[in-house]
Formats: sequence, C-alpha cells, structure tokens
Amino acid sequence: MALVREQNEASAESAVYHRYAAAARAREPALCCPVEYAGDYLTVIPPEIIERDYGCGDPSPYVQPGETVLDLGSGAGKLCYILSQVVGPEGRVIGVDCNHEMLDVARRHREAVAAKIGYANVDFRYGLIQDLALNLDRLAQELERHPVRNPTDWLTLRSLEDRLRRDEPLVASESVDCVVSNCVLNLVRQQDRRQLFTEVFRVLKVGGRAAISDIVADETVPERLQRDPELWSGCISGAFREDEFLQAFQDAGFHGMTVVKRQKD
Repeated sequence: MALVREQNEASAESAVYHRYAAAARAREPALCCPVEYAGDYLTVIPPEIIERDYGCGDPSPYVQPGETVLDLGSGAGKLCYILSQVVGPEGRVIGVDCNHEMLDVARRHREAVAAKIGYANVDFRYGLIQDLALNLDRLAQELERHPVRNPTDWLTLRSLEDRLRRDEPLVASESVDCVVSNCVLNLVRQQDRRQLFTEVFRVLKVGGRAAISDIVADETVPERLQRDPELWSGCISGAFREDEFLQAFQDAGFHGMTVVKRQKD
C-alpha cells in the first residue's frame, strides 16, 4: 500500500508539472477561478501574464507598503507584479516556483514592468515551495559540473544539497514579513505537506504572517479521487480538509489563524 501511494503521489507531482508547463504556453480555463483584482495594478502587467493567472483568490489586501513578501508558487508572476506595486520601492517581492515554463514567462517581463512602475523590486527564484532552502538553479549549475553517474555521486549530491541549503539558501530564515500563496498549497504531495508549513514558518520574521488563498473541503477527499493525477493537478483532489488546513499552520508554530473570506464553487 505504501509503495502504491508513493507511485500515485509521484505521478500526481509529474501531472502538476506538465499541466502547468502547458498552461504557461497556452491559457487553460479549467485551472481558473473568477478573481477580481484592483484594476489600477493590472494596467502595467502584460496580457500574457494576466491570461495565465490560475489563482482562486487575492491575498494582496493583506500586504503592507515596505514589506518583503514571498509568493509561494508564483507561476507567471501576476500576483508578484501586483504586490510589487503594493509594497512600493521600499519593499521587495520574491516569487518561488518549480516550473521552468512559468518562470520564463514571469522573468521575461520583469524589466518592462519595472520601467512602467519606476522601480525594480521583484525576484523570481527556481525552487520547491516545500523546500525553500534549496536553490534549484544553483543545484543545476553544480550538476552540470558534477553529474550523477553512480551511487557514490548520488551520496555526494545529497551532501551538496545540504551545503547549499545551509550556505546559499533560496530564501533565508526570518527574512520575510508576509508569505502569500494563491491556489498552490493543495498541489503539494501529502508526504511533503508538514515540511511545507514548517518552511513557511522558518522564512518568516518574528511577528510575520501568512495570507493564503487555497482550495479546502469540509470532509476528506476520497482515496480514489486522490489517486487521480488529473484531478490532483486540477486543484480538486489535493484539497485540504479545512480543519486540518488550519491545524497544519498551528502545528508549524503559527497562532491566530482566521478565515477572512470564503467563496463557494
């Protein structure tokens, strides 16, 4: 049973990557939920980015000017570019995503958006949101120099990953005022979710906060649905049970969790 679950979760992770890679190349309406953003913020954002917004809410009202903000699963960058205007020139926005195609869309418009708003304060980084210490761009550079060809190389790779996490973290501990995410946490494999919430807590400054918009359910998603990679990548079968979602934040060290808005689909 454990082996079957691991295989299912691996296939779900692959399905998420490939589905969102395709959605970076062409809009996929099935991944969208209707969300209204402040129109003034959208005028500087290229249509390519706006068309590839696959969120389910808007965490931007919970961000303040001058803050350092981390967007988990930043995709094509729409929320990051909105937040860059909210935090202003004294603030900073970091987007983290593990999908190269989405990162390419976000990164190639960075200079154009900066020119329109008058400052550059957005950085898009390649990494897993459940492992915010490991910089996958740096890891890729090291693998080009030292490819894995045998078990000894694999052990060396593990040591390298530990060193990169320690010495060159993708996101440093206690460096962020607010963590936001928009319909992404539900895509993370079950086995990685405890680490996900622990990482969110790690990167936040003392007194920092998280503003998360995501898909939740009032009961546990049936096992047969969780085994469907298509439903998982579609933000359906990975939905958190609401009470467990809030408990996960508490277990990671958060307090004062509040549901500020609900939207039924």
